[in-house]
Amino acid sequence: PFRPKPNRFKDFTKEELDKKIHEDPMWGRIICRCETVPEREILDAIHAPVGANTVDGVKFRCRTGMGRCQSGFCRPRVIEILSRELKKPYEEITKRGEDTNILIGKTKDLILKKDSGGDKSV
Repeated sequence: PFRPKPNRFKDFTKEELDKKIHEDPMWGRIICRCETVPEREILDAIHAPVGANTVDGVKFRCRTGMGRCQSGFCRPRVIEILSRELKKPYEEITKRGEDTNILIGKTKDLILKKDSGGDKSV
């Protein structure tokens, strides 16, 4: 099987980038500042024939989270994009796959559940 090389923000000239951003504003929305990864690259990785469906899947295809901040800036945005594109709640987005959930629920919901005598393991 042949997988074509994806378009990379860093590979374009300024003129090519200006044209791309004019055609599709997602090229101009930078999600990972350290590695200069725009939302369009992430969307392309998610919707590829064998698309990314985890945070690490996006990381290995686009380099999000591999820079100086180690995902401190971009991980919440990557989770948001995966959630939106895969039509899954945030809690179902995983780092590597099964049993690697990053989020388990909304903080306020968990506190209210604990205070009302619900699940004591939280």
